[in-house]
Amino acid sequence: MTKRIRKKTLDSVLGKKYDAMMGRCYRKSDRSYESYGVKNIKVCSSWILDLNAFRSWAKAQLETQKISQEDFCNNAKNYILDRVDSTGHYTPENCRFTDPQTSSRNTSRKRLTIVSAEGHILCV
Repeated sequence: MTKRIRKKTLDSVLGKKYDAMMGRCYRKSDRSYESYGVKNIKVCSSWILDLNAFRSWAKAQLETQKISQEDFCNNAKNYILDRVDSTGHYTPENCRFTDPQTSSRNTSRKRLTIVSAEGHILCV
């Protein structure tokens, strides 16, 4: 018997991205809930009510960002649904697809603020 390899479709990849986003924000059992749901990060109502609204936005975003659908499907782990303002919600105006390294630098981690003897404020 040969194993049949199923080709990823754009809609199925976007469905997984959507499910992951919803899980982070609303599913207490999700491993990322502490970083999103507990911090009150929400998904806009148009995306909650209609997966196809999210898919339409995502397809337009891929085109805007000049990411081919084939590359997106074949390398889905290289494209993170990222919030431009990391303290903001998941909305069409605040989201983009980016690589994991860029996404990890775009966080709302608390920084240690130190005031030097000269009165300069330094973030570490």
